[in-house]
Amino acid sequence: MNPIRKIIDNIKPKVLGKMPFMTSTFEAFETFFFVPKDVTENGSHIRDAIDMKRTMIIVVFALIPCLLFGMYNV
Repeated sequence: MNPIRKIIDNIKPKVLGKMPFMTSTFEAFETFFFVPKDVTENGSHIRDAIDMKRTMIIVVFALIPCLLFGMYNV
């Protein structure tokens, strides 16, 4: 088993039990490292090759010029 997967599996009950406000952040990091096992089986959703992880990487790349300009101004 992947060592990162072991660490995430050990941390998961602690985060979900004691810190429910961190659930979305924890799931975001888990999705960043691993593909989720839950998939949409049916529905009227449009299926595309672009998932949330790829979309957020584009957002991070788009924020890099803003970060550099802000650092230059400070």
